[in-house]
Amino acid sequence: RNQNYINILRFLNLGDKKLNPFDITHRFTHLLWLGDLNYRVELPSSEAENIVTKIKQQQYQELLSKDQLNMERNDGKVFLHFEEEEITFPPTYRFERDTRNKYAYTKAKATGTKYNLPSWCDRVLRKSYPLVHVVCQAYGEYLSYSIR
Repeated sequence: RNQNYINILRFLNLGDKKLNPFDITHRFTHLLWLGDLNYRVELPSSEAENIVTKIKQQQYQELLSKDQLNMERNDGKVFLHFEEEEITFPPTYRFERDTRNKYAYTKAKATGTKYNLPSWCDRVLRKSYPLVHVVCQAYGEYLSYSIR
């Protein structure tokens, strides 16, 4: 996942071509990075039921402390100087089809049970020049930003 981020930064060509040698994250007033970043909650599959219980009780902080993206950012490995709004919503990964409150975290395979623990894979990170005001008005199922 980290390598995907690094490759995108290395090979993405945007803006003034004379600035190609410069890190793209320094070339724009605002940079929004959003999508399914595929980082997971790093807990053993044996914790699946405990994770779902914590989600139902809206106890996200312990799970967020094991969030791979948060851990990698805290270690300074990816998304340096990017910000993310506080996560106050349940994980968006592995909902059962057509539901918003049941998780399908196990799948029977010929080789055994595969676990896909609920995680916050869908993320929005932003980076703006200093003293530029960006206000997040909603971060969750719906997203809304305003720039002043």
